Amino acid sequence: MSLPGRNDITLVVPTYNRADALRANLDSMLALRDVAEIVIVDDGSSDDTRAACAQFPDPRLRLVDHAANRGVAAARNTGVAAAHGEWVLFGEDDCRFPADYATVLRAEAERHRADIVGAPLIHTAVEESQVAQLAACAPRRARLSIEDVDVFPTRTLETPFLPARVLVRRAVFAHARYHDFPINGYREETDFFVQAARSGHRCILTPATYCYQLDTWRGGQHHSSTLRYEYWAMRNNWSFLRRHGEWLAQHGYISGTARAQLRFAAGRAWIVASGALRARLRRARGARATLGAPSVAA
Repeated sequence: MSLPGRNDITLVVPTYNRADALRANLDSMLALRDVAEIVIVDDGSSDDTRAACAQFPDPRLRLVDHAANRGVAAARNTGVAAAHGEWVLFGEDDCRFPADYATVLRAEAERHRADIVGAPLIHTAVEESQVAQLAACAPRRARLSIEDVDVFPTRTLETPFLPARVLVRRAVFAHARYHDFPINGYREETDFFVQAARSGHRCILTPATYCYQLDTWRGGQHHSSTLRYEYWAMRNNWSFLRRHGEWLAQHGYISGTARAQLRFAAGRAWIVASGALRARLRRARGARATLGAPSVAA
């Protein structure tokens, strides 16, 4: 079924045991303009995801269930199959959007004759009222790497390296599907964009808007143990490079498959080490504050 006029966008949101995140963020999704329906794909949750969705009695909201947990890639593919719109916008249960996010992406697709349009993702711990100011001051570069999800391009950029929350023309799904990368799903979105680019579809990143993720909800569907997450990120990245490395190298996106994997490993090691150091510093500051606090008389 094709939805009439410009109101032809379906928002697809995969979720797994994240009812509290849905309660916190569904308002932002329902506030999106030019979105005709919202499909929540419950990927076999054992919590009260269904009850959380029922708290938002909006006729545009539909819940599709997986009987068992099948992973984020399968949830995205299920959402696409259930969507009625000529365009599919992907969201996540821990993500928020400016109200005109879908509208801006749709306009950018028409302006640049693109089939997939993405925008930067901002991770932040600031108050929500300060997010727009943070976006205005975010770093900007002429060329972005595969990991630069929070960097704004200086201009609209044709690239398959996009954050996951993109707007996709329905015709793309005839040539590309989300591939099942095990455990944490790492690289499932980039793999999809590269499939689309290799099939001749135009993928662009625009600086005209952004989406954001408050630190309260960081962690994703399968981020249980840091070491486990990083192990599967390494494995999935290598699988991705084996699928697409030659094409990426031919088009100048990477200098070679093995070198790209080594750079990825070094980058992830730095992220883990710097995160551990920040955590230790926070604990040390907390301990000093506790020791320096005045005692309370009995």
